[in-house]
Amino acid sequence: MPSLTPDHPSPIVASPASRATSYDVARLAGVSQSAVSRAFRAGGSISRGTREKVERAAQALGYAPNQIARSLITQRSRMVGVVMTETTAHNTTDVLRHLSEEIQATGNRMLLCTVPEDGAAASAVADLLAFHVDGIVSSARLPPETLEAAARQRVPVVMFNRAPPGLLAASVACDHAAGMAMLVEHLVEGGLGRALFIAGPEQAPVSNDRLAGAVAALAAKGHALDRIVHSDYSYDGGYAAMRGQHAGSGGLPDTVICANDAMALGAMDALRFSMGRRVPDDVAVAGFDDMPQAAWPTYSLTTLRQPVRRMAEMSVRLLLEQVAGAAAGGERRLLPAELRIRTSSRRSP
Repeated sequence: MPSLTPDHPSPIVASPASRATSYDVARLAGVSQSAVSRAFRAGGSISRGTREKVERAAQALGYAPNQIARSLITQRSRMVGVVMTETTAHNTTDVLRHLSEEIQATGNRMLLCTVPEDGAAASAVADLLAFHVDGIVSSARLPPETLEAAARQRVPVVMFNRAPPGLLAASVACDHAAGMAMLVEHLVEGGLGRALFIAGPEQAPVSNDRLAGAVAALAAKGHALDRIVHSDYSYDGGYAAMRGQHAGSGGLPDTVICANDAMALGAMDALRFSMGRRVPDDVAVAGFDDMPQAAWPTYSLTTLRQPVRRMAEMSVRLLLEQVAGAAAGGERRLLPAELRIRTSSRRSP
């Protein structure tokens, strides 16, 4: 096969039945296969002329370096697995965007597995381990045996807004308890009255953390929740949960605390448009997350803002520190929420 030169470009191209290899590029460029490898490796020692010949040959053959083959040599796939529940992906869309941006900014790529619920996350992690990812960030709760399997393969795991069992994984989370303490103090100052908590699904870890935080904060102020109802984190779920209180014998609450903003917006609309109540004069409403719609003038929802971008940045940084051997597993990092007081809650007299 003739060498490829500027004056005599070769008409030979790779067969459509197979992909061009580094050996094909080497033969066409008239160089060694190791020279091709150095040409496509950052910082590879190769002359400018040889690099140009390799690049022309690669372009003619439609060749791209095989990252999987390279990972066998470097023992790094440069892929970070992300496990996310459909609820998180749907209701907190910024999480996925920020994680993707942070992972790509480090020169790695994200391999995403979405699962319907936390119970399906173990099989997703098994799939990611089969792809030899360098590490995993999970917003789904993982059982101890799954974390142990990852540890045996030396694949670090960082739990995103979840508390791992024992010290089997690191975690980065919002401080739900401290956030709820700030929110409860504000609601009590404005006149709490009878308080309803609209929680997420009964087995939802984040909802349970926020509920526990509200119960503890109210107890510290000498108050307690009048009732608790569970819903599905959605706007429709919050609307239905609020409507159910109107039909119940307990009467309407004076304050409604919701485990997330979507349910809080549904509860507000149920109160205003279906039940003829004024917010916050008759019923105060508060949420958690500070989703974009919470700031819309039609809602102006009092809520707690999660530092999602900082949580994503810290999760990826902590994971890659473990991949590089610069940090140990089991580290817990809590980031504070920010109280956003708007007009859906009553202010202190």
